[in-house]
Amino acid sequence: MSISSHPLDSFLPGVLTIPTMSPLKIVEVRRRATPVGAAENAGDITTKDVSTFLFPHAYLYFGNTNNCCVLGYHSYDFGPSLTSSGLPQRRYVLNYSSWITPGLFGAAFLDVTGTNHEMAEIFNDPFVASDGIHNITPWWLSPNGNCQDGMEVGDVIEGLKDAVFPITMNGFTYHPQNVALLQWFEFQSPSTAINGAYSYPDITTLTALSAPQKAGCAP
Repeated sequence: MSISSHPLDSFLPGVLTIPTMSPLKIVEVRRRATPVGAAENAGDITTKDVSTFLFPHAYLYFGNTNNCCVLGYHSYDFGPSLTSSGLPQRRYVLNYSSWITPGLFGAAFLDVTGTNHEMAEIFNDPFVASDGIHNITPWWLSPNGNCQDGMEVGDVIEGLKDAVFPITMNGFTYHPQNVALLQWFEFQSPSTAINGAYSYPDITTLTALSAPQKAGCAP
């Protein structure tokens, strides 16, 4: 088995900058220089898709390898602005995730955990609250210490003892992640979900709400 790590900005076109070129030329280079850009250029992904880039044993990092490892993330890439023509921005909704070999990152991150985590979040927050309005929630602090104000349903539970929900298919046991339900983000008490649940599919993973938080979970 071989494991590789790559800087985060090598993957998504939107973070690659070449200041000596014109904006349109930069976009053209971005489209060729990264896996996402190449897929857009080739027509392999479109603005009508939810696209998954699944890599075996490949992990991303921020800045340098001391900040490894990113096992998955979701976002969107966008084409050149067409607002001057009255057309909406072209957005390519996507996620990067790695197939995680059991044992590398403990019992909470195995095989499809990253893929499942990111796909669940895409359907709740496809544009990562980029307009500052949609999918914004009250600030919350999850049991794993994550503090956010968005519908990141996987981040609430990732890394917890009962984070994954094993499912056996065709002789192989997969480990998708449990996710937080809308009622948890709405601070509903009691929850209006079936059986008063705050998480799914294992309703015992989250049994209580976050305490109310100030912005940034400040004291």
